[in-house]
Amino acid sequence: MERLRACLLWAYLVFSVIGFLLALLRLLRGCLNRPPATSAGPVDSHVVPNWAFRAPDPLIYSQEWLLARGLAVTWQNPDIHLELPTAPGVPVDSTSLAPDTVYRVFARVWNGSSDAPVAKMPVEFSYLDFGIGGASIPIGSDEVDVPVKGAAGTPAIATVDWHTPATPGHYCLRVRLVWPHDSDPGNNLGQHNTDVKALNSPKATFHVPVRNHERRPLRIRLEADGYELPPLRPCPPQRDEPERDARRVRARHGRGAHPLPEGWTVDLGAAAEGLQLNPGESVDVAIEVTAQDGFSGRRALNVNGFAGDRLIGGVTLIAEGDGS
Repeated sequence: MERLRACLLWAYLVFSVIGFLLALLRLLRGCLNRPPATSAGPVDSHVVPNWAFRAPDPLIYSQEWLLARGLAVTWQNPDIHLELPTAPGVPVDSTSLAPDTVYRVFARVWNGSSDAPVAKMPVEFSYLDFGIGGASIPIGSDEVDVPVKGAAGTPAIATVDWHTPATPGHYCLRVRLVWPHDSDPGNNLGQHNTDVKALNSPKATFHVPVRNHERRPLRIRLEADGYELPPLRPCPPQRDEPERDARRVRARHGRGAHPLPEGWTVDLGAAAEGLQLNPGESVDVAIEVTAQDGFSGRRALNVNGFAGDRLIGGVTLIAEGDGS
């Protein structure tokens, strides 16, 4: 009986090994006979082939993106504005917000791609205290669908209700677009940061905090210019060559093409040479604006802060004159 059991056990082991070898042989034969992958993608694969993938380019007016390309910017963001929920359709001046009040923040979202829409894209809203630099405080978020460039439904509008802090003041609004497969993520952050002062024969002094919110010392240098968004021109019947388009844009919006208006001065003090700030340090910079004699109306001037060539932030200062 014991011998019979041993024989049966050996027979079971032999047949198991033979079955395993046959299965391994079938697997190897299938791998060797599999047709090669083509440009259309791997056979029986769920991977989207390169020729079929389209990456959208959701974007907003982004100061950082524009300055990196040598273009001038305004911090009076054309894609961001506020309204009171009780007065829809009436924009509110962001420099005169009431404390402890609910406002609705609007952001226009565009798409630079002509063949890839965006579905349910998160749009994050935040704010920070007025000035240059600092850390953002979240407000809320929205989701938008953004059609392709030029299609009906563009730009998409994202909104969020914001309950302003109880402390009086004005703030910098920030809007960030979040999309993992963005063809150009550098144009996803837009800011709206302005201050208004009345001229007093013929000067106005603005107080602009400059902050270092990084973990290393920074030398932050301030620069001023007179750039304002020019009126929109009609679209040409057909586009020129990309190089010619780029030259035209640079001539109209180039960073060096917008000096201060004739007869105006902006005194940045020591900040024009650079302020050495330790991590977490903040300095209040008094910026004195002097207008041309007899100025009447409103004039926007921009102050940008740089650490080396890297943008830290900026503000648009608006001077109001009555001609006196």
